[in-house]
Amino acid sequence: MIHKYKRLVLKTQNTILSAALILAMANGVNAILGFVKSRLLVTYFGDSTELAVFYTADRIPNLLYSVLVVGALATVFIPVFTTIYKKDKERAWSTASTMINFTMVLFFIIGSLIFIAAPQLMRLLSIGKFGEYEIYLGTGLMRVMVLAQLVLVGSSFVTSVLQSFRYFFIPALAPIAYSIGFILGIIFLSPNFGIFGPALGVIIGAVLHLCIQLPLMKQVKYRLTFSFNFYKNGTTEMFKLMPARIGSVLINSLTATISNSLAILVSTSAVVHLKFANQLQFFPVYLVGFSLAHASLPTLSEEGDNKNLGKFKRTFITSLHQMMFLVIPASMILFILRVPMVRIVFGATTFSWEATIKTSYALAFFALSIFAQSGIYLVTRAFYALKDTATPVKLSALTIIIDVALSLLFVWYFKLGVWSIAFSFSITSILYFLSLFIFFIKKIDGLGKSELLIPITKISYAALFMGIFLYLPLKLLDQFVFDTTRTIPLIVLTVVTGVVGTVVYLLLTWLFKVEEVELLYKLVRRLKFKKGTNLIATTTIGTREEIR
Repeated sequence: MIHKYKRLVLKTQNTILSAALILAMANGVNAILGFVKSRLLVTYFGDSTELAVFYTADRIPNLLYSVLVVGALATVFIPVFTTIYKKDKERAWSTASTMINFTMVLFFIIGSLIFIAAPQLMRLLSIGKFGEYEIYLGTGLMRVMVLAQLVLVGSSFVTSVLQSFRYFFIPALAPIAYSIGFILGIIFLSPNFGIFGPALGVIIGAVLHLCIQLPLMKQVKYRLTFSFNFYKNGTTEMFKLMPARIGSVLINSLTATISNSLAILVSTSAVVHLKFANQLQFFPVYLVGFSLAHASLPTLSEEGDNKNLGKFKRTFITSLHQMMFLVIPASMILFILRVPMVRIVFGATTFSWEATIKTSYALAFFALSIFAQSGIYLVTRAFYALKDTATPVKLSALTIIIDVALSLLFVWYFKLGVWSIAFSFSITSILYFLSLFIFFIKKIDGLGKSELLIPITKISYAALFMGIFLYLPLKLLDQFVFDTTRTIPLIVLTVVTGVVGTVVYLLLTWLFKVEEVELLYKLVRRLKFKKGTNLIATTTIGTREEIR
């Protein structure tokens, strides 16, 4: 048994779908833990001002982490390191050492400035709506959470190294360890430390995030040194790609930060409603969109180096169709079942019916762009695989201007609710995805229109019919069968309705001969355990050609 699970941990994932499966499973568990975290926060703090301050204080540390890690490591590091490692291992490890050392020093400097300027930052983020006590509370929370990000920066570098060697299993468990630390902080520290309990839980989670990955670094025979060699390795190549990528991440993070501040203009509790709605709608994006896009990056990076982009195009189209096959029906489920979903996940006694309705409205408008948000992850990574980080950031800069303008118009001028911020986000996400896609097609000299659009059209029609078979059972069962004022009947109603809708969707995609449903059926059959095999070994499938 020990040998079997050791093989599971140490086995590499050599196809996109096998890597995506690992990431999706882990992301799914982590997303569920995220809902547990939110439910616990609601149980302890409701949609109070304290919780709004906590989420607001987290914006700057989260922004710093996103810029340095997501911008510098997660996407820029892997393509460059992978390319160099195939030619010169020593040079690759020298590049890795320089990159992590530079990033850690830079984080320490910027983090120190944030630590000092925390009161001023809280006043800026709250747009003058927080009183002195809230500013004082937010200052302390921000300082605690920025310390946790220092550990996460180092740990995320370890993640990038392991994923470069196609180790996805243990790195996928790291966010789960982080969430467990967060939950421990809420449960055991909140009774004595109040809202600082979750903040301390962030530190615990960051340490667990790092510790679970360190043992596997021996497997890749890492050779890290405390050097700053900027000229004799591939660091300069990373630095050339980083500004545009960091700019893109900075813009995306600023969008979330600005949305948080605009929500404060509606009310302090609106911050919590927007956060919870975004968390629910991001579940399929994170589970499917991010997983498939992130798993495809190493393969796209290898195929993008070739002059003939035929394999690159096939990999991209296959990944896109697999993604749309899963996220489009997921968005329909969230749109139709938004109220019961919010009630099940966040419906603590301290979360009022009014809060539930406002959160569900925001969720409905977020759900409109789930397909675009997911697609953005894939298209941007395709750009990065082609060593083009400038195009996504230029288009992103334009869309954030539109997003902020629309949100200000809705909230400031028309005095609309927090749902309008979600609506603005969806409009700009769709615009960003479409513009990215158009520029990407031009860059690779086109894609087959029929091969690209026909499967997506079939999936969309199936999802529309699915929506009807979600709505009708929901209304009929709610009115005549289940007493949804109670939790168990509410859960049963949601599950039954979701199953009916999903069965209709799978049946229609089968009738429409959508190839992705055939992949799904074959994948399920391959998931069966056989003697002498394990889950990873039986699911190493990727393109349609491979599964055939």
